[in-house]
Amino acid sequence: MTHSFAVQPIRWNNFDDVACVWANDINDAFRIGQKSFEQGGFDEPCMIWMVPEQGEPVRWCRCDENTNAIADMVFGRL
Repeated sequence: MTHSFAVQPIRWNNFDDVACVWANDINDAFRIGQKSFEQGGFDEPCMIWMVPEQGEPVRWCRCDENTNAIADMVFGRL
């Protein structure tokens, strides 16, 4: 199964494949989600979506301080 990752603000309840920011991989998605609007990202908390080649997009994880702390502990600095 191949899939992609995309990032968009949490307040967008439904996945928007046109307005989201597509990521190369999960690490790239975290970096995009952590950026502010001025840095080329969104200026609010973001959700990473896993988008399978076939099927519906799935809310994968939030880009927030808790997720960052867990990722740092498990994977090291992103």
